[in-house]
Amino acid sequence: MAKILGETKEPNLDLSKSTELVCEYCKHNVFIPAIMFRKISKIITGGKSDAIIPIEAYCCGDCGEICEELLPPELKLKEVK
Repeated sequence: MAKILGETKEPNLDLSKSTELVCEYCKHNVFIPAIMFRKISKIITGGKSDAIIPIEAYCCGDCGEICEELLPPELKLKEVK
């Protein structure tokens, strides 16, 4: 395989030494990608209209709850355990 210029080598990670991320509500371990949207007023942005910002989120594949641990800190509703 050809090396791409600027490509960084991934560190050797042993996944057997990792911990599983599970839903805090139902303990399911599969998450589905989702998009949340936030609106920012044109007064704050200085633009001609309000800005819509997409936020990547992940929902539990079983119960549908959002995994708050994977949200940006300023959008978390509560302290993550």
